[in-house]
Amino acid sequence: MLPEWLPWLLQVNDSQFPSGSYAHSMGLEELVQRGLVPKPDDVEKFLHQQVVPSLCAFELPFLAQAHAAATAHDIAELRRLDDELDAWKLAAELRQASRQIGSRRLTLTRKLEDSTLAAEYASTDAPCHHLIVCAIELKSLPVAAAACAYAQQTISGYATSAMKLVRMGQERCQLMVRGAITALAPKLEAAVELTPERRIGWFNPLLEIASMRHSRAHERLFIS
Repeated sequence: MLPEWLPWLLQVNDSQFPSGSYAHSMGLEELVQRGLVPKPDDVEKFLHQQVVPSLCAFELPFLAQAHAAATAHDIAELRRLDDELDAWKLAAELRQASRQIGSRRLTLTRKLEDSTLAAEYASTDAPCHHLIVCAIELKSLPVAAAACAYAQQTISGYATSAMKLVRMGQERCQLMVRGAITALAPKLEAAVELTPERRIGWFNPLLEIASMRHSRAHERLFIS
């Protein structure tokens, strides 16, 4: 028998789900313009050396904390995590992009599902970062499944953006996504395991600097 949450997961993780993420490259556009990611092979290397480690060391453990708070209907803890995530995002473009995508996703989630948690959280005037809203949206899923869905959104987002910036086709894009997710999969269970001694953190100056430069670019295709 199929899990009850599977149809919901397929819908909210579909590339057509209108979260607005298609308008953001999260710093990748600037890296391409600077000649640091000029070819498909470089995009693939970027996913494996920058995106996957960031997911494992920071975003997925953070998502696991938010998922636990959402499952417990702990609004105060979700707000604390949201504010902390806001402080982690040093580059204004990345911070605003995450807020915009999260707020849009939360609004749509409330229309699709009669969720008391989503309604109460929307009334707190919180930053509504994408990661926090995903935890609220996917709270009924096992945490590993929620983390896998979030990781797939992140990796696909970069790969899809790359198709508009680097000369490559959809088939190459999907091979990249599969390769990055396959590399991440064996590390996913450990990434969402919450222990008292667990320290969460990841500093990626490449994307932060690229995003800060992108805000002053004379020409750009993406918002971030």
